[in-house]
Amino acid sequence: MTTDEFAALEKEWAGIVERRDAEAARAFLADDFVLSSTGGVGPSVPKDEWLAALDEIETRSLEPRDVDARVFGDVAVVSARLRWDATLRDQDPTGDYAVTDVFTRRGDRWLASWRISVRLP
Repeated sequence: MTTDEFAALEKEWAGIVERRDAEAARAFLADDFVLSSTGGVGPSVPKDEWLAALDEIETRSLEPRDVDARVFGDVAVVSARLRWDATLRDQDPTGDYAVTDVFTRRGDRWLASWRISVRLP
């Protein structure tokens, strides 16, 4: 896959979050998905917890940019910057984030397995 194709996957993921689409998220994320973040949902959030929190996040916009990707066989590492405008429960996680996403190929699909997200100052 090309960087542009991974950029399209990042946009797809952003749309899932904006729509709070748990069904699409369940299919997009690998069963062993983990979110590791600072300034966002939580420090280490497995798939089931992330899916449960999805409905509590009011995302006004989530815009990926500066996407770059490297493919290593059935594993891809994608770096990007995200601009997130959102409310999570009583928190305001709005800001810019540097993310590294690890995708794993399952058959003909790429699934998100790990997101490392750091809120930028």
